[in-house]
Amino acid sequence: MINGNLCADDDNNIIRHTIGTKHRYDWLVQFYSFILPPITKWDAARFLTLSVDPWARYPMEQTTCNDDGTCDAITAVEYNEALHKSEQAHAFFPLFPLIIRYTANYLIISIPHNFLPPTYEATVAFTAIIVNMLAFAIAAVSLYDLTIFMAMRNDLAISNEGEAHDERIYCSIAKTTAELFLINPAGVFFTSAYSESIFAMFTFAGHAIAARGQYYNASSQVINTNSDRSSSWLASYYWVPSTLLWALASYVRSNGTFSSIWWILIGIGKCCSYIYGTTTATKRGSESVCFRAMAVKCASILFRHGILALAVVAPVFYHDKRGRRFHCMGSIDSLFNKKPEWCTQADASTNFSLYAYVQRKHWNVGLLRYFEIKQLPNFILAMPVLILSFGAAACWIAMSWNSHMNRASSECKGCNTLKNVIWWAFRALSSSSDSGKSEQFRTKTSSVSNAAQLLLGPSCLSYYAIIAGFAIIGTFVAHVQISTRLICSSCPAMYWYVYAVVSKVQKNDEGGNGKVQYEHVKHSPEMILFYFTLYNILGIFMYVNWLPWT
Repeated sequence: MINGNLCADDDNNIIRHTIGTKHRYDWLVQFYSFILPPITKWDAARFLTLSVDPWARYPMEQTTCNDDGTCDAITAVEYNEALHKSEQAHAFFPLFPLIIRYTANYLIISIPHNFLPPTYEATVAFTAIIVNMLAFAIAAVSLYDLTIFMAMRNDLAISNEGEAHDERIYCSIAKTTAELFLINPAGVFFTSAYSESIFAMFTFAGHAIAARGQYYNASSQVINTNSDRSSSWLASYYWVPSTLLWALASYVRSNGTFSSIWWILIGIGKCCSYIYGTTTATKRGSESVCFRAMAVKCASILFRHGILALAVVAPVFYHDKRGRRFHCMGSIDSLFNKKPEWCTQADASTNFSLYAYVQRKHWNVGLLRYFEIKQLPNFILAMPVLILSFGAAACWIAMSWNSHMNRASSECKGCNTLKNVIWWAFRALSSSSDSGKSEQFRTKTSSVSNAAQLLLGPSCLSYYAIIAGFAIIGTFVAHVQISTRLICSSCPAMYWYVYAVVSKVQKNDEGGNGKVQYEHVKHSPEMILFYFTLYNILGIFMYVNWLPWT
């Protein structure tokens, strides 16, 4: 904020509509004038505009009325310009502006006006700071809680029966992970009027609740191996709030739809676990496998998880439908006899996405569209987080593959490479589901698992699949420079992997063989911490001065 006021060229007009009383504290007005302009740069200005004026999403009315009641028809140029802005507004999902608007309205009626900024626009900007700081803190606590339960669940899956574990290990790992999140390289966007903090709060809170359910489910199966039905119902109680939170995240940012991948992978993993358990049980007995019953059971599992996945992505479809209704229905073309060109495409195709169209038309978003020489600086800017993301996914795959090769069951001894890969994928998917804690998939260890095992364990497949997906989207589809804030606000696995690197955990001594699971260059912990610190400092300077940033 200090840098923004000393260096930035302030062209923000946030003082328009005066509210409240004339009796204000001059020092407080100066304080607000000092802290508010720096947080209203770039897309923050769009979010604040939509918070102040929700009607900016709608095409302009064909007449404008003055205070004296007279109305004048707008020109075609004005109409086209307004249509252009309303299309762009569709790229910014409505939940974050709504939260800011209604919170600001509540503050105005609850707090004496002489303590608030002098204008409604400034109050909205001030509210955005308060909401984002609160959401940032809740997201950190959610990540802390998520990390504890994921570490406990992975420890449960890879440890020996009856082995005692020190809970302080989990708390120490979770504490450092949350601290890494608080200093993440996209920090400037979590404290300005962007939607990253709210999105991270909903996303991480949903994952934290789901991780609790999965851990309780897995631990109940350890205590009572015949509790599959009761533990399944126990986990189901956590599905509803998790899905609701992820649906809200999808109404904040479109990348919230990636949480649907989590449900899909968990559903497939449950099917794999059920198939293996059923076939193993029938081989031990004299009964034959009932493939029809197996197919019905798997279809039921996939249907339930498919419904949950659709619930997560439903807000995006709803937002698209509203945008089409705003622009293509009613009497919008009665004056100029002109609707947006994409309305014809939307009517002709059921697969038309207004959001994708707007991103492609106004921001040139699309597969390989950003692969231009002039965008090379942006690729360099995003390179660190992309390397970390791809490295995290590769590290998880390497650890999972090594574990599989070291302890492959008798069914796969002597298998060819393709069959071995299929069997590894089958085991990995099964272990990722909350029913994956079964005897056939347990990894027996001779000692308490280290941090790498706890944060890169078999239960984490869906998290590392999601971070790999975001890295691919950031590299090949989206504006590559947004990859930093995209991944930092969406992927708990990024912080788990960074913790494993920073803590210098390099060896896994399973079975006492001292086999190196993954290695890092000598100074990688220092380089990563330097990257986090440098991007926080540069972000403050670049963002408030309207310079390109992530």
